[in-house]
Amino acid sequence: MASYRPIGADVVGAGLGVEPLATADTLTFRLGIALAIVFIAAGFWAARRFAAAAPVRAASWSAWGVIVPLVVLTALWLTFGDIDRDFGYALPALLLVLVFAAGGEWIARAEEPPLVGGPAVSFALGGAGVAGLLMLHMAFSSGWTTVLLGAAAILPALATRWRSYPVLGWIAVGAAVAVLDRVAFDPTIVGAAALSRTPVFNWLLPGYGVPALAFGFAAWQLARTTNGRPRLAMEAASALFALLTIAMLVRHAMHGGVIDTGPVTLAEQAIYTLIALGAGAILVAIDMRSPSSVLRYGSMAAGVLSVAFILIRHFVVLNPLLTDESTGTVPFFNLLFLAYLLPAIAAGALALYVRDKRPRWYAAMLALIASLLAFAYATLSVRRLFKGEFIGLWSGLGQLETYTYSALWLAIGVALLTAGVWLKSQVLRVASAVLIAVAVMKVFLFDMSELEGVLRALSFIGLGAVLIGIGLFYQRLLTRAARGG
Repeated sequence: MASYRPIGADVVGAGLGVEPLATADTLTFRLGIALAIVFIAAGFWAARRFAAAAPVRAASWSAWGVIVPLVVLTALWLTFGDIDRDFGYALPALLLVLVFAAGGEWIARAEEPPLVGGPAVSFALGGAGVAGLLMLHMAFSSGWTTVLLGAAAILPALATRWRSYPVLGWIAVGAAVAVLDRVAFDPTIVGAAALSRTPVFNWLLPGYGVPALAFGFAAWQLARTTNGRPRLAMEAASALFALLTIAMLVRHAMHGGVIDTGPVTLAEQAIYTLIALGAGAILVAIDMRSPSSVLRYGSMAAGVLSVAFILIRHFVVLNPLLTDESTGTVPFFNLLFLAYLLPAIAAGALALYVRDKRPRWYAAMLALIASLLAFAYATLSVRRLFKGEFIGLWSGLGQLETYTYSALWLAIGVALLTAGVWLKSQVLRVASAVLIAVAVMKVFLFDMSELEGVLRALSFIGLGAVLIGIGLFYQRLLTRAARGG
């Protein structure tokens, strides 16, 4: 397609470094501009006239004054312009932004009472937002369009310092939706071929990070002016893009600069899980300082999502016991440390942090998943100690390894019982009882047939000693409780 420009004069076209339009195209462009001017003038004049007495009629006129120019400009750009980048059409789009914004202010001054920001004003300012979106698409490449569109959400939020028009907050939300649409269409921001393979310092950082910061600032500003649902939406958008920024950078780094191919590994999934748990803690902390239903439910959603990831992917889909994936050659700082111990610590810390800040079931869920992760880490570490780097289940069990699991599970059960009593956590005490019951069943149903000689005797002796100790421990607790009563 030939690249035409809508500047009707050769002088302006030469100033922009583009060729002048052909005669027929120039005529079409001038007719379109004339039609747009007529609708803007008539629509805004009538909207101002009826703004006080007939708000619905004023809104209708304002809508026509906005929709027709936008449709005309978009049609001309798609027909005659350069879809990738066209400053010739970006300039009229910028003029529409200024005209619609000024028109909305002009209409608002005629309202009764003035400067309320009714439907007619909303159409005018909403049209300015759409024109700004068109202008960015016309003037900039894919990466800069995404970054600047995210940053543009700041402008309507700042405008609420001087005007409390309800539409301003929703314009900011519209910018967030537009950015979300862009990254959904192209997660690489600039296209897979153009995305640098340099970790962190590539287009993903500004493409996701700048919108996250801009949306956060917009939410902060709206909270101090108009408040309401737009503020909640911007908080959610900011939190979402902050998580996306970290997640996309992690995937980019772990896949050699390619984010749209390759399966998710356990190490990568562990990082995503840690990010989600950390996000849940951050959202709780922010909610404590600036209460918000979005932050409250968003923090719990992050925790629930983390638990779902752990149950499905850490324990089943990507479990090295089932996949026989390499756990690394380093004895302690290996895949098991990253995928099980660190999430266990994070989930346990989050459970303690939210005990008095979130529902009891939420804290109990996190405590339980932390216990399961710690159990999995200890068990798989024993497996790695006996089998080495690859711990696939099909490599069999030795007698000493079998005995070690029984001793380990009993020890973990006692540790959970102690922690449950110290923290006054019923969940940990129940988890302790379940684990000890599993260990007892293993000793009687598995060890009896698999172990021989000294190991079988040690297994039963150890079990008996632990059960006696637990009985004495609970007897002491009951005695102390009776004395306290």
